[in-house]
Amino acid sequence: MRALGLLFLLTVAQASHASAERYIQLSMHVVKVLAANADGRINTGTGVQIDDTHVITNCHVVGIATNVIVARGSSGVPAQASSVDPRHDLCVMTTPHAMGRPVDMATSRTLKVGDTVHAVGFSGGKALSMSDGQVTALHEMDGALVIETDASFQQGASGGALFDTDGRLVGVLTFFIPGMKRHFAVPVEWVHSGNAASELPLRDATPPFWAAADEDKPYFLRAIQHENDGDWGRLQAVAKEWVEAEPNNSAAIKAAVRASQLPPLR
Repeated sequence: MRALGLLFLLTVAQASHASAERYIQLSMHVVKVLAANADGRINTGTGVQIDDTHVITNCHVVGIATNVIVARGSSGVPAQASSVDPRHDLCVMTTPHAMGRPVDMATSRTLKVGDTVHAVGFSGGKALSMSDGQVTALHEMDGALVIETDASFQQGASGGALFDTDGRLVGVLTFFIPGMKRHFAVPVEWVHSGNAASELPLRDATPPFWAAADEDKPYFLRAIQHENDGDWGRLQAVAKEWVEAEPNNSAAIKAAVRASQLPPLR
């Protein structure tokens, strides 16, 4: 029994060491983003160093800012928007030099449901944290896969990194559904899909796809929201529309089957 107890403690210690080592390695690619608005309020988010002079973050972090600082530790540098993609909620920021270590990337299509991933960001706007989890779903959208995971993060981690087990950036942490373990990262394939930026604050008021009006959201998000709200009638209607629009989409078929098994709206 004592030998088994010692073996258990050794295994836990090794796992803890491996996790700490992984955190240190992955955190080198992640920076804090401080966005000062015209009214003096400062919005805190996260960014990922994608090369020596560029950081990717969410447009909802920096979009209405008049000044942006990219920081690591007690040091910071000014940043300017060089590429913006409001619909996909991705803004590339230019800095005088790198504040973090440039990251390697892998496409969202290298993932499968059940894969282990690591979410790294300034959850709560405070200390950098890492959450381990799995890919719980992959949602086809605009030529790539929006990644759903149970690796949790909070406000402040927006613009942070979702890494695969090889330490490659596969997604940018973007939004979550409050009260549910449903967290979403947009795929790295969208990182370079933006248009040249003018200056901050952005003049383009296009909301990101996840915050758009219901009819402008992708089908998978509409289905998730209606199921979360217990609105079976609307879920059934959306599932029907989704299957008609994308008859070969397995997620649409699953949503339709699920909707058909739910009680009618009273």
